[in-house]
Amino acid sequence: MNKRITHALLCLTLLLGLSTPAFAEETPATVEVTLNGEVAEGLSATIYDGTSYLPFYAGTLAIRPDAQINWEDGQFVATAADFTMTARAYDHYLVVNDRYLYIPDGIKADPDGTIYVPARTLAVALGAWIGWNDRVELCSGGVPLTAEARPYDDATLDLMARVITHESGYQPLAGKIAVGNVIMNRVNSPSFPNTVYEVVYQPGQFPGAASYEPNAESILAARLCLEGANVVPGAYWFNGAGKSCWASRNKATIAVIGGHAFYG
Repeated sequence: MNKRITHALLCLTLLLGLSTPAFAEETPATVEVTLNGEVAEGLSATIYDGTSYLPFYAGTLAIRPDAQINWEDGQFVATAADFTMTARAYDHYLVVNDRYLYIPDGIKADPDGTIYVPARTLAVALGAWIGWNDRVELCSGGVPLTAEARPYDDATLDLMARVITHESGYQPLAGKIAVGNVIMNRVNSPSFPNTVYEVVYQPGQFPGAASYEPNAESILAARLCLEGANVVPGAYWFNGAGKSCWASRNKATIAVIGGHAFYG
């Protein structure tokens, strides 16, 4: 038995034999997983706040048995001929082939070092079909996400990151994403221009924002919202929380994140 299989079995044994809570004060429920129509022996999904999570190591190998998984620089790195995927405990994203997938509640971890990612996120990353029928149902054989198929270009990423830095450079990650969401919500609305560039440069909306050098977390937030992460659906305006503006007087408050209120 090679080291990779031994390690995978050890992770599964630890997962199934845990007597202490994995994520919360109460031990979360687990459900069965099927792969290509057959019960995935030794693999179960853990339900956390209504979301099914899979152990990253065992879940990745179930979908892609050809993957090699190593521990490097404080994170798991899974590689195969067509993908490189990384996962770090408590990060709010999974990275595959330079594509950033948002995980609102973060990657979970047990004290033994087993980490868990949402089943749907892992399936999307690796091109697997996923369904739910009182259990997690997976079908492998698809193609992982690729950098070439990103739904944005480098210029759009740079502009979005600059605006996020200018408007919310010291806000939490969710607050940075929310600012990017306001831009994308406008792009997707018939009431506003159709591109990030046109929204940002609409008169009086984000003056001077493009001149700011983006910081690292703003670039991350820009990647996530351009990939589809949306923490404030329906928000088209924002302002300092508690400050009066046209939107605060005329529109409904959708959320307050960090120092900003978002309106729609």
